[in-house]
Amino acid sequence: MANPDLELKAFVSASGSAGTLGAGDRLKDDFGAEIVAVEALECPTMLYNGYGEHNIQGIGDKHIPLIHNVMNTDIVVGVSDQATDRLNLLFTTDEGKKFLVEEMGIDAEIVMNLCHFGFSSICNMTAAIKTAKALNLGENDVVITVATDGSELYESEKQQLLQSEFNSDFNMGHASEIASTFLKEINTEHLLQLDEIGRERIFNLGYYTWVEQQGVSVEDFDARRDQKFWDYLHTMTPAWDNMVEEFNDQTGVTV
Repeated sequence: MANPDLELKAFVSASGSAGTLGAGDRLKDDFGAEIVAVEALECPTMLYNGYGEHNIQGIGDKHIPLIHNVMNTDIVVGVSDQATDRLNLLFTTDEGKKFLVEEMGIDAEIVMNLCHFGFSSICNMTAAIKTAKALNLGENDVVITVATDGSELYESEKQQLLQSEFNSDFNMGHASEIASTFLKEINTEHLLQLDEIGRERIFNLGYYTWVEQQGVSVEDFDARRDQKFWDYLHTMTPAWDNMVEEFNDQTGVTV
């Protein structure tokens, strides 16, 4: 049975194409949720105007997607790929899982299901915890995020890290260090609650990519500053749904 005291406070998602972030617009309209956009700390475009490269595969870098409703975004969070790489080891190695159960007292069934978190899922989870701490949320406050990938996608990355950093001898001591650094000590560093100036700064970062490189007109680019632009797009979704259904009927696809 649903708990009537629960209240949705935030929707958290890393930005790739920014399509998933669009769910935040609906959740803000319906429940007043804060929209939290997440990026890799090693390539912090929204937070620090961008440089470098990262290993959180499946999320973007060095540009602001055209479909990201920046002016409706409330918080930006950076998560290090050092955290996602190493938490993947904690969640998927025998030693890591043993540490989580025996030393941290986490239910074994929960630990067994952590394999369904890949790099970008761990990134989202970490950012959700950072958000909850920054907003000082309580037990009846809800943060929604998305497990967008599973660990099986990164087996080669896992083996490479085990060899390069741990000489293929990962043990309980290593698991303890990772848990202490990247799980128990998740904090609110590299988190920015946006005001109008912050939103304008991030919005303007997209100018070079979309206007100067991709040829989007300044008028079309700037139209996206106004929430009315996005509200109008929302009215078009029934028509888009019908087009998808028509296409599926024509191609024999069933959903």
